[in-house]
Amino acid sequence: MISSFNKSNAAWRIFQGMILLAAGRREGMIYFEGTVDAFYTSLAPWLAFLIVDSCQIFVQSNKMIVAIKLLLSFCVLLLPAVISQVYATKWSCTPLWLRYITAATWCNWVTVLVPLLTVILILSFLPHLIHQPILMKIILVTVALYGVWLQWFIARVGLSISRWRAAVLYATILCASVLLYVIVALLPPHYVALTDVLQHHSIGVPKK
Repeated sequence: MISSFNKSNAAWRIFQGMILLAAGRREGMIYFEGTVDAFYTSLAPWLAFLIVDSCQIFVQSNKMIVAIKLLLSFCVLLLPAVISQVYATKWSCTPLWLRYITAATWCNWVTVLVPLLTVILILSFLPHLIHQPILMKIILVTVALYGVWLQWFIARVGLSISRWRAAVLYATILCASVLLYVIVALLPPHYVALTDVLQHHSIGVPKK
């Protein structure tokens, strides 16, 4: 019973921290623990999704594409931790790194949930707008820009670094991620991740 209570309390604290950071409140950082176990816990839901996705390799005809997609997702998931740890060491803020990367990993869910909630709200109150071809593009671009700001903000407050250093850190992560996507798109079997993203976001949107 106590263990269950502690887990629910920890989950509530994480949720509170995510909401506060998503709203630009720096005090949200204190709701995250700066331990190795906390970081592993933040990775767990993403790894669970990758494990579920890996089952596709048994049913899809193009197994190479599925394998590359899984490997790419795994690399992109761990890339922020690797790059930020290098910068944290260089800038002498290593003691703050575990709390920062834990918060950053949890807050990735914000950019997943925001477009979903946006579509639900539009379907509920302005359903005629969902048929506008440009609407989904506007949502995706807006969420992407918000995601960049959010990760920049978390880096700034989490590592206690300047605006410019936070920008350099996230720009490096972003460029490295884009480079990985470009490499897998150019090399055989030419997996284009953007196609998957657009297809996934169109699921559940009713047709005329």
